[in-house]
Amino acid sequence: MDKIEAYFNYRNPLKEGELKPEFGLKEEDPLMPNHSSHKKIIQNARLKDFKIEMGGFELLSHKSSVQDFFDDNEVSQIYYPEMTKLVKDKTKADEVHIVSHISRNEAQVESGERKGAHRLVHNDFTPNFKNTLEPLLQETNSNPSKIMVFNLWRRFDKDGVDAPFAVCDSRTVSEKELIPTDLHNYLEDQEDSLTVEIFQSSHSDKHEWNYYPKMNRDEVLMFKTYDSTLNPFMPTLHSAFDDISFEGKDVSPRMSLEVRAICFFN
Repeated sequence: MDKIEAYFNYRNPLKEGELKPEFGLKEEDPLMPNHSSHKKIIQNARLKDFKIEMGGFELLSHKSSVQDFFDDNEVSQIYYPEMTKLVKDKTKADEVHIVSHISRNEAQVESGERKGAHRLVHNDFTPNFKNTLEPLLQETNSNPSKIMVFNLWRRFDKDGVDAPFAVCDSRTVSEKELIPTDLHNYLEDQEDSLTVEIFQSSHSDKHEWNYYPKMNRDEVLMFKTYDSTLNPFMPTLHSAFDDISFEGKDVSPRMSLEVRAICFFN
């Protein structure tokens, strides 16, 4: 199948005088009154040869030695070095720092044991991320000429069809629909929780969405979430979505792991 249709949750454009949006200080309203659902066409990216240098994302083959992606110690001890090497080989960065990871399981959302798929159009950072990085720059005594950040997303459930993950071609995004938003308690499971500025997005007919059907545990979707050299920086908007063709069918719940790689170039 070359394309499907699905609904994406976009932020409504800010009204005149409306305060900067924020998440993380109070419980989110499940009805999402500030957002609207828009039906979008999603292209099968397996039918094209996308590269990060083009639209901001790329599918990579990688077999991990990790046995249990829900084991935080195993992820930090084995997976972090694996992803560091993968990103270094791909980007030729002088330094790569893996600073966090998030594991998700759709079957454990109601119990609160783990997060589920994030069905909201967004990008992890804005150009203000360099200010957030200052402590790391000082700690590593780094003064890079270029900084880039990538998200590396992998799913490892049996079927690879529940709550798939979509990325928007960054070449189809413009500044006018991007909405800076404060995300409080970022890295909430770690001691050094902080506030970062993310991008939400209002809807645009120009947005071109793509996904890789039936991803498996030996594939990694790498996409760019920050680039200090681009002005303006056009992010790789992304979101989970629901493929209605599998609605009501007995499929394995989506399980996924994502890490963020901060790259320094001297």
